[in-house]
Amino acid sequence: MKHVHKGIVDGDVIRLESPVKLPQGTPILVSFTTLHKERQDVIKQRQLKCLEQGFHLGTKLYSTREDLHAR
Repeated sequence: MKHVHKGIVDGDVIRLESPVKLPQGTPILVSFTTLHKERQDVIKQRQLKCLEQGFHLGTKLYSTREDLHAR
């Protein structure tokens, strides 16, 4: 099962922002991805811009049933 948690490295210890609900002694595999605050802000602004513009879900291709069957 895969879980993603944010945390901060403090010497040899990783301090997680949220508690992990696993039994004591559970073996795990840890993978690291470094977060760059500046890059995250750029991505956030780009995503907010996309949300403000809305999503193009297509256009009405046919105005009448006859238009649909004419092709």
